[in-house]
Amino acid sequence: MGSTEPSESSVMINEDPENEDEQELPELRIVLFGRTTVGKSTLGGIILGDSAAFTLSDPHGERTKTCHVERKTDSDSHSVVVVDTPGLFKMGSSEEDVVKEIKWATENVEPGPHVFLLVERLKIITSEELKALQVFERTFGKRAVAYVTVVFTHKNDPRGNEADIKEGMKDNEHLRELIERCQWRYFIFNIADRSPVQVTELLEKITQERQDYSDFFYTPQMLQAAEKAANEERSKDDRRRKASENRLAILEKSGLLGIFLGSVVGYFSCGGELTPTSGALLGALLGMILIMGMTFSGICVFEKYHKK
Repeated sequence: MGSTEPSESSVMINEDPENEDEQELPELRIVLFGRTTVGKSTLGGIILGDSAAFTLSDPHGERTKTCHVERKTDSDSHSVVVVDTPGLFKMGSSEEDVVKEIKWATENVEPGPHVFLLVERLKIITSEELKALQVFERTFGKRAVAYVTVVFTHKNDPRGNEADIKEGMKDNEHLRELIERCQWRYFIFNIADRSPVQVTELLEKITQERQDYSDFFYTPQMLQAAEKAANEERSKDDRRRKASENRLAILEKSGLLGIFLGSVVGYFSCGGELTPTSGALLGALLGMILIMGMTFSGICVFEKYHKK
């Protein structure tokens, strides 16, 4: 952590740096997502300077099922907007419903979030922890990963430093994959420490990361493009599945017909007598030849048809 603490307003993002005078209310829009019980709501409250912002008791439990948006504006009219989303893979909640809520947040935090914070506990990362990023990428597209920063939360854990993270990457392939897929954008946050220093450093880091990209924020148009690409991929998968099923059907029909014709040929070649061993062998041989020939012909016709 740095020795000097920049003011909160100095780390805000202007929507259009070339027309700064036209921007009346610079905002930093943050969407939190991840698994359950990783500290998303707590982190969101600390960022806003209100520890109870997302953790107040709710008798109906709606805040655990829907997105919750809060805004903080300082005396200089700079604001931070934080969206807390339902936890992925929570018992009683479908992945589809949670994804819909995160999509809603993306489309309604206009003109779009600057960053998605993937919140994870500072612990051994397994393939289970990678699933949240996989769901995100599948939903918002590969391009959206450029807007993801991983935040590892902990409570006064002495291992909560850069050196331990880098050391852990040597032995934990899943931790290494998570960080590398997010292009080394990560932050270690002690949620037991409510001082503003960490918040300032986190916001400053987000701002610096966004300045590396021409697009400051993720837009609804990007989401629409990702959904279109996902639908096209699903259509391709359906066509491949149907093609595989049709190919299998051709093989089965060719095999049955070949066995039947082989048996008939074998029967008549032996004078109509089914008992001689030679008739059975000849029938089997002819059946195999017919199976191979008809199967090859069927596949050729099938492939020719589907190339059109």
